[in-house]
Parts: sequence; C-alpha cells; structure tokens
Amino acid sequence: MNNALINAKLKALYDEYTPAFLSAWSDAFEEAAPCRMNEFGIIDIRCYDPENGVLFIGRETNGWDDKDYADGCLFREWLCDISRNGIQGRGHISKHPNMWYNIGRWALLLQNPEVPIDSLAYLKEEAVDALGTIAFTNINKVRGKNKIGKEYYKLANTDVAKKLIQKEVDILKPKTVVACGTWWPAASLLSDCNCRMIRMNHPGARKSSRAMLQELKAQLG
Repeated sequence: MNNALINAKLKALYDEYTPAFLSAWSDAFEEAAPCRMNEFGIIDIRCYDPENGVLFIGRETNGWDDKDYADGCLFREWLCDISRNGIQGRGHISKHPNMWYNIGRWALLLQNPEVPIDSLAYLKEEAVDALGTIAFTNINKVRGKNKIGKEYYKLANTDVAKKLIQKEVDILKPKTVVACGTWWPAASLLSDCNCRMIRMNHPGARKSSRAMLQELKAQLG
C-alpha cells in the first residue's frame, strides 16, 4: 500500500470516529468540542518508508483552537510543513522546539542504531528534516490543557480512544512503535501487534537529549 493511500484510509477512519470521539472528549474535558478532531498519520508521504515504518504515539497536542479546526489547520500537514521548511518563525514552536528536535534525533537513531550518540545529541536542522520520515498520532486527538491532568486519563480510558489507536496501527502496520510517555495504554492495547515496542519519556521531558538517546539505544539491542 502506498503512503498516500495509507493516509487516505486514516482520514476515512477519523471521519468515521469523529462523532464518538468528540463526544468522549467533551465528557472528559467538560467543554464543547470543536467541529472535528485532528488528523495524524504519515507525516511526509515522500519520505516515509512503509517497509520499516516508525510510529510515534504521543499524549495530546495543545494550541489548536476551534478556528484552526474550522479552517482545516490539522496536525499532519502542519508537521509536514515544518519537516520540509523548518521551525524558524513559527511562534511558540520556534521558542520551544526541543520536543521536535528530540523526536527527529530519535528517528535518526532508529534509522541507524550504529550512529554515535554524541553525533546526534545536538542536531537541529537534520532532526527537523527527519520528522518527515515518521508517522505520528496522539491518544487525545483533539487538544489538551497546558498541563496534563485527569481529563486526559479519563479520555484515554474510553473505548473509542482505545479502538482508534488499534485501528490506526492496523492501517499503518508499523515495524516500530515509540510510546512517548504513553506506555500506558499503548503497551496493553498493542500487545498483539507484530512490531517492536519502544518505551520513552515524553520528548519534552527535562532530560538531556543525550540521556534520552542513550535510553533509546539501550532498547535497540
């Protein structure tokens, strides 16, 4: 299956699950949901290798307001644009880019586990470029709060959130899944997945990039 078709199947999945997911989100966060949920998947269809695909699973994304959803500003295209054109001049993300640098560095190490960690730990432009080689999704597919709390855990424990992760993985068929602070629920939900599971902290955690790369490398054998 080619990358464009994979993303098209994911879009159809999100369209199907939108009413149920928005209802679950509204119950968990106790506020009205926007008109749609976010879209994830293969970040750059030109760069992703489906034969060795890597899926990152995060918790939730902040910063999307109702107008963004109404205007069709969605995560996958947003991150694809960053991977192709860089972080400079992009508001909040340009001031706090470490999460995305770290994900790109992890992607580079997964592509070549023999690369010395010290040669990856401070990469920036190359790390941003590498974002285009991954697939990405969140447990919470709408938006979260500035600090993760009970709302996220309530949503993550719903049947709709769990089923959606499983169906995304069924479509993507990744060879590696990186749980970014999401070992629960990813590990239990994907226990039957024929893929390598990697347990990592949130990529924005207060750890050095070198320490996180070491943790990743230790799991690669």
